Amino acid sequence: MHGFVNGTFISPTTQGLPVDFNSKFDVISRKLDGVTEQLRKLDLMDQRLTNLEVATKSIQSDITGLKGNISEMDKSFSFLNDQFEKNKEELHVLRDTVKNLTNESQTLSDAIITLQSEVDALKERHIDLQARSMRDNLIFSGIDEPVPMQDRGGTANREDTEATLKTFLKDVMGLEDMEFHRVHRMGSHTPGRPRQIVAKFVLFKDREKVRQMAKEKLVNTRFGINEQFPREINDKRKILYPTFKAAKRQGKSARFVRDRLYVDGRQVFADGAERTEGHNGRGENRSVPRGQDGSRRGTERRH
Repeated sequence: MHGFVNGTFISPTTQGLPVDFNSKFDVISRKLDGVTEQLRKLDLMDQRLTNLEVATKSIQSDITGLKGNISEMDKSFSFLNDQFEKNKEELHVLRDTVKNLTNESQTLSDAIITLQSEVDALKERHIDLQARSMRDNLIFSGIDEPVPMQDRGGTANREDTEATLKTFLKDVMGLEDMEFHRVHRMGSHTPGRPRQIVAKFVLFKDREKVRQMAKEKLVNTRFGINEQFPREINDKRKILYPTFKAAKRQGKSARFVRDRLYVDGRQVFADGAERTEGHNGRGENRSVPRGQDGSRRGTERRH
């Protein structure tokens, strides 16, 4: 008979043995069971260690790969740092270049401003010289111009413009004995419209005499007499001429001094601003109605 009896294992070999032996055998059996359990746990730990070793190797492999990546990143960072330093140096060079170019640009700008001022001064001087060279000139408009006729040889008979002008001065204005340096027509031919005559007087007093007589003799006629000015001055006078006419209609004293308009002693500008006449306001009004300054014939020419 064998088995457990009242919690005690009874084996065939222990039957009939003393109770003490059975007790010791039970203790040993329990210890063996504990050892077996410990061995089982050791096996589990061994398995876990094996798994841990595998995982460790995998981690080590990953770490090795990471070290390689880090090494490559170090190289990349080193390259980028070198590039950064190089770019930094180039940036400094570019900044210096830009600074130098800015200084040169400013120098050129100053030079251009200076040159522009000199050009403007030369232009004003040129205009002034042109105006002075035209000081003895008058422009006559409305004087009939004969139609050119060809002779038998096919050559057109040219007008004696000076003789035409002297005839006009004598017959219309009652003036004789006027002497001229040059007299000629100007502009292109327009059917039915005579070209203007430009005359350069020998004596300035003769020129002024003609201008003064024009205010009496040419009112309400088709004729007009005007001073000759450079184009730049004429353009300015044209802009100011409506203001001049308006002032005249209002009974104010209005007169031109070359390209300046003075109304009641104050210089008037194209924008309507005024300035009290100063030293530049000296000189006679040399404007006679009709012609390059934009004025018309008749009573409106009186100024």
